[in-house]
Amino acid sequence: MTTEPKEIRRAFVDFYKQLYKNKERSNKKKIERYLKEKVMRKISLAQKELLDAPISKEEVEEAIKELKRGKAPGPDGFTASYYKEMKDILIDPLTKVMNNILKEKDMPGTWREAFIVVIPKQDSDLTQVKNYRPISLLNTDYKIFAGILAKRLKKILIKIIHKDQEGFLPGRQIRNNIRNIVNIIEFLSERYDKPASLIFVDAEKAFDNVIWEFMIKNLEVMEVGQKFLNGIQAIYTDQKARLIVNNVITEELKIGKGTRQGCPLSPLLFIVVLEVLLNAIRQNKQIKGVTLGVNEYKIKAYADDVVLTVEEPIDSIKEILNEMEQFGKLAGFRLNKRKTKMIVKNMDRDKMELLQQRTEIEIVKKIKYLGIWLSDKNIDLYQYNYVPVWKGVKRDLESWARLKLSLWGRIETVKMMVLPKLLYLFQTIPIIKGIKIFKEWQKVITRYVWEGKKPRIKFKFLTDIKERGGFSLPDMRIYYEAACLCWIKEWAKLENKELLDLEGVNNRYGWHAYLWSDKKKVHKGFTNHIFRGALIEVWDRYKNILEPNIPHWLSPLEMKCIKTINMRGKWGNYGEMVFKEGGKWKIKPYEQIKALTYDWLNYFQINEMFKKELKERSYEDKESIFQKEIINNEYKNLSKMYKILLEWHMKDVEMKPVMEKWTKDLGYNIKVEEWERLWKENIKFTACTLLKENMIKMFYRWYLSPSKLAKMYKVDNKCWKCKSKEGTFFHQWWECGKVRSFWEEVYNELKKILKYTFVKKPEAFLLGIIGKDVRRKDQKLFQYAVTAARIVLAQKWKLEEIPTVEEWRTKLTEYAELDRLTGKIRYTKDQKFIKDWEKFVCYLESNYGVKITLAGFKEAL
Repeated sequence: MTTEPKEIRRAFVDFYKQLYKNKERSNKKKIERYLKEKVMRKISLAQKELLDAPISKEEVEEAIKELKRGKAPGPDGFTASYYKEMKDILIDPLTKVMNNILKEKDMPGTWREAFIVVIPKQDSDLTQVKNYRPISLLNTDYKIFAGILAKRLKKILIKIIHKDQEGFLPGRQIRNNIRNIVNIIEFLSERYDKPASLIFVDAEKAFDNVIWEFMIKNLEVMEVGQKFLNGIQAIYTDQKARLIVNNVITEELKIGKGTRQGCPLSPLLFIVVLEVLLNAIRQNKQIKGVTLGVNEYKIKAYADDVVLTVEEPIDSIKEILNEMEQFGKLAGFRLNKRKTKMIVKNMDRDKMELLQQRTEIEIVKKIKYLGIWLSDKNIDLYQYNYVPVWKGVKRDLESWARLKLSLWGRIETVKMMVLPKLLYLFQTIPIIKGIKIFKEWQKVITRYVWEGKKPRIKFKFLTDIKERGGFSLPDMRIYYEAACLCWIKEWAKLENKELLDLEGVNNRYGWHAYLWSDKKKVHKGFTNHIFRGALIEVWDRYKNILEPNIPHWLSPLEMKCIKTINMRGKWGNYGEMVFKEGGKWKIKPYEQIKALTYDWLNYFQINEMFKKELKERSYEDKESIFQKEIINNEYKNLSKMYKILLEWHMKDVEMKPVMEKWTKDLGYNIKVEEWERLWKENIKFTACTLLKENMIKMFYRWYLSPSKLAKMYKVDNKCWKCKSKEGTFFHQWWECGKVRSFWEEVYNELKKILKYTFVKKPEAFLLGIIGKDVRRKDQKLFQYAVTAARIVLAQKWKLEEIPTVEEWRTKLTEYAELDRLTGKIRYTKDQKFIKDWEKFVCYLESNYGVKITLAGFKEAL
């Protein structure tokens, strides 16, 4: 151990030199021979043309647009913001350079360089160099090039990489792996005659050990095309990097293996290499996957997180290890047997000991895979996952409660720090039955949000979206239900045959019979499943809301069938079978849909079923929102489903009680459209949550008036300012003589600033609901001005004195500076700032000279 900076740097350099050094001799012939034996899918001519096409200016422009600001630059120091600002000048030369790489395999030297920053791994011995995670900082122009190639490659890989691999490809999700494994454990728990093992593979630094020669040759065998191959070869030739250790840049080290960390192409190239191994295991008949009829469940992978599910474990694992050894010698894959673990099912102790002895892989009772604790008994899933996660959440909330956070700040911590932890569980293991636990969670979250005090705004209103006057506080129950309904999508679509066979192995009827005909009452065993029971409970809760009419996706034949293993894959649905004639919905003639039916008898049954359905519900030409947004859509399903459910829960509070109170105080109605404009547009005048929070607090009448406090604590209800009249909320903010004089002064100053007159309406000053009197170009400044007035008034809420105009002006000046700095952070051009604040600056200069100065404000002008 050492504390000397030079020795520490030397330790890191030596470690990474060894890590990235390719110690293997060239095995070109062996690689060629191996890849010929392992049949890999070749890409089509059209796909090759897509990869080999010249890079267009449009592709470069799109790649620049997709760059994220704020990311650390590479060794050349040019940030994403530089390329965004200079794109019109840079697109042409970048396009030429990139196309030259594809043609000549000649890449700029700076693109081969990288900085490697090391960050400590959590809960590890930080005296060991291996316990630091390397993060590569690559030049932005290189990332633009690699991003274009990656975008092209994704379109190809989605068609040729087996669906067992869920990593890094559009439409594939991590939850599918967990769902598959839990379903297999559930299946094996009922099949005592099937000894089986689930092997959770751990590879040593899988991405860092990929042999370039193997990766390139594999792409050749796939026939990706010479130009695309040139691009990859240019990248994976003569790479070099420097480490940054304790803010000191080290000497240069050469990189001779591994996919390039931080590069958009790297994860895709890795799964292409790994697919060779996974394909070899799939094709090896000596490796017996878990079988269910004709289906064999052998592999699930998320990048290098591979799980193998096999029967006849001793023989199967022997073959697996053999395949991994052959592959590893050529591709750089190294199995870490110490970290590789097994869960076994239906094996006695003697067989388990023999299995461990033969394979040298430890058998465990539970293991963490992709963030979820799995065990040999699914009944433990809740205890192993939800319980510890919630304990951690409670501990965090108790810690954060000691911080001086605003209401908005506390809500944001729930959104950013609590929701993701629970949401991951909701999406991967939706196994909660009932709503009791959600009520308990809600109490804890409410206590945190309100700092243990009595809530001033109903929880329901807090969870409403900001565009309807809410705070967007996550409702954990609705998020859970949304996740469940996204899972049920698979039952409705009937497309993922392997999943449906496994998840419904002991079903008596078709999936649609349980969804639509309520067959679970006949077959009570349907709910005795780790997933099915919880999912169908949520579906029953929302079935009539999501599908008030006969669903287009409903399959009458699947609904009436008696379930068997490995049933037909294609089921016709009403959307394909129904047409309108003479104003009535009917089943199409037999000749038109005979491919969707078995025979005339089935056709007759479909007709009768549809007639029966029509007696209970209508059939509409328009698809339901559930079908349109969830079933027919593959992207952002969860957020869409949450929005649908939240809107339903909020349907009875479109007119919130506080809106009626405001109407009573004002003496006239404010149109719904004006309220909506306040939430959707007006509140967005600033990025500052403190100012937004003030607007929301005013809307909800947050501030406790003397009148309200008198009802709570039997104290004097007189106004704190005038001491004569009852201090109602509206009196304290508008009707009190002293307060009215303050607003009159602010109003007069605003007329000076804007240089025109307008009607002084309380809703404009108190709520930010601006009428047409204030010109659109001045509305942002007006919002800042009235918000500043409200805040200085709120700061003297319980005092007899009222704020002065000078205090208001000072506060508004602070907000001007705040807006300027926000624009700098958001890379907004100064012209916008000048446009928004020019009248205020002129007002200060003409009326007050140098009495009030704005730090850095005039420089922008």
